[in-house]
Amino acid sequence: MTPATVPPAYEATPRMEEADLRQASRLSLEQLKPPANVAGYEKQEFLGRGAFGEVWKAIDSNSGRAVAIKYYTRRGGLDWSHMAREVEKLQHLFSDRYVVQLLGVGWEADPPYYVMEYMEYGSLEDRLRTGTLTVADAVRIIRETAQGLVHAHDKGILHCDLKPSNIMLDQDGRPRLADFGQARLKHDRAPSLGTLFYMAPEQADLKATPDARWDVYALGTILYRMVTGKLPFLTDEVATSVSSQGPIDERLRIYRDTLHSSPPPTAHRHVPGVDRALAEIIDHCLAFDPKHRYRNVQSVLTALEMRQAKRSQRSLLLLGLLGPALVVAVMGGVAAFLLGQTLQTAQRQLLARTLESDQFAARTIASQFSMGVDKRWRMLEQDAGDPLLRKALALEEPAAKYADEVGRWLQTRHAERNKEFSPTTMAAYWFVLDLRGRLLAISPPNPELIGKYFGFREYFHGQGREHVADASVPPPITAPHRSNVFRSRPTNRPAVAFSVPIFRDESRREVRGILAMETELGHFSEFTGSRNQFAVLVDLRADQTGAPGLVVEHPYFDEQLSGGRPAEEFYLTADTLTSLRAMHEERLSALRDQQVVARQRGLPTWQVDSYRDPIGRQFSGEWLAAFEPVFVTRGLQDVVDTGWGILVQERRQDTLQPFEQLRTLLRRGGWVALALVVFVIGALWGVVVLVINPPAKLRRSRLFRGTGTATSGSVSLSSRSVEDQHSTVGGVR
Repeated sequence: MTPATVPPAYEATPRMEEADLRQASRLSLEQLKPPANVAGYEKQEFLGRGAFGEVWKAIDSNSGRAVAIKYYTRRGGLDWSHMAREVEKLQHLFSDRYVVQLLGVGWEADPPYYVMEYMEYGSLEDRLRTGTLTVADAVRIIRETAQGLVHAHDKGILHCDLKPSNIMLDQDGRPRLADFGQARLKHDRAPSLGTLFYMAPEQADLKATPDARWDVYALGTILYRMVTGKLPFLTDEVATSVSSQGPIDERLRIYRDTLHSSPPPTAHRHVPGVDRALAEIIDHCLAFDPKHRYRNVQSVLTALEMRQAKRSQRSLLLLGLLGPALVVAVMGGVAAFLLGQTLQTAQRQLLARTLESDQFAARTIASQFSMGVDKRWRMLEQDAGDPLLRKALALEEPAAKYADEVGRWLQTRHAERNKEFSPTTMAAYWFVLDLRGRLLAISPPNPELIGKYFGFREYFHGQGREHVADASVPPPITAPHRSNVFRSRPTNRPAVAFSVPIFRDESRREVRGILAMETELGHFSEFTGSRNQFAVLVDLRADQTGAPGLVVEHPYFDEQLSGGRPAEEFYLTADTLTSLRAMHEERLSALRDQQVVARQRGLPTWQVDSYRDPIGRQFSGEWLAAFEPVFVTRGLQDVVDTGWGILVQERRQDTLQPFEQLRTLLRRGGWVALALVVFVIGALWGVVVLVINPPAKLRRSRLFRGTGTATSGSVSLSSRSVEDQHSTVGGVR
């Protein structure tokens, strides 16, 4: 804390009469004996010297109690009257807890004296010389000092010289009023000078009539000094002008003019801990015009109590404000959490239902695809048993007449079988290869190809990859087979050849050739999804290059081919391919081991809600995807693996769009509801705060009149009116 330094020159109370001042000055130059001994007291130490005498500490010989003895050593008539006035006031305030108590008076002693309580902690002035006080301590001291003044005023006594050196501190640090030498009774008309810069401006007049508002001004000055460490209006320039030599009335005029021309002090408003209410109390106490000052000390005390009450209410108001806010926050947090959990659950359920729909679509399409494959194999197997075909292939070197006859037969069968398909799904070619891999017949006819070697093709030997054209003839297939996917020359679309062995006879032990048809996969099985779904055909087997996971059919390919761009090839990622193959093998094993009745229950599935399409481009982002392998069931446990699978995709963002719209709507609604709740709570508490702490204009309105609210101009007294106090003073005298 910063030490509070005040020039000692302003701690002395000015003397009023020049003749008495000259006499006191002359007497002070005389060689005086030490103050006389007081019977029953043992002097211990000198405490100080003032305008009228000396103060000594002494010990009561009977009780051992420490006391203070004040000797009036000036020996003038003014000194005697001063002592008489002070003793008179102390007698009126006997036993008052807020006043230093009078213990005895030596009227006849030389010099005269009186004995009072000894305050071992010194005066408030001593405390302020060590530094400023905390705001809380300053308010406590000023409030208790004001209570002491209220007691004095209630008994008709105005202190008129209130300053830190006249406020003593007891052992508990509580203030006690002292030095009532300048005090006046309320009905007195004699002026009384206080101490410069603690004295109200209207008091600095030798014709002034005592007023309770003088003590109000002094209270404000003391409070200002306790929190700031300096006196209001006191500057070096002002100190020089006021302390200049001259008649006392001239010095008092300069003092009044200085206070009138100086701007209101503001240093207290910048002290941490000084709130607006306390700053306004100080301002009202220090008002130059007494009409703008508190009317009495009780008004100051009431204002301090109201400030304290409001500060006490702050915690309740804060609790009342934070309580609903906390409730709203907790309810909002719980609601947000529950809403989030509900939305997450709803989102999971929506994704699960969508994936189930995708799985159902994939199963349906795979079933249709499987039936299409089986239908073609069955057609080929039925026609492969035709006697003409068997007879022609039974020869080591089929005669030309058989080739022509087989060609005509093949064209007939091709035309008849295509009637069972739509124009987009019918077979493009039918052809027959003999045991040596040479083309025996083809439909539509192509004489240039007849007799050429095609045994290296994968549809002939079924070994997964095509052989070199001039290699030895591999053995033909012995069961229905589908070839690797290849590009159809006329359309550049993906195509596949379905082939079956041609046996010599019904024993089905000797293969004499193969019967095959070529079909474009894009037109092989028409499959489309609903909503935002689309189906993709993938090949889990290795293609001609040895790479598995080829994307065979995709909506992107239609756009690509329709735009005349060259065909591109795309493959599934390694992770996706691994998981699809695992599910594929597990499903195949389950179908081969289970009974037909249980084949559609408890089978493994593959569903993901964050699938990445290998095509990219406009198909980037996350997709919902379900996979279903294409198996051909030809008997109870005869399940043929085509190696294909159907992948049904649905864009995740499109699926969740209604859900996201609902989420956005709920969030906006929640924020609007929260804003309305906050507004309503804020409005209600605004009304409460306005009622508890109305602004000045509202306090002066008719609505707030008569409520006893403390203001600078009018505050109701808690005990009695000023007129009642006058009557009480009369009773005391």
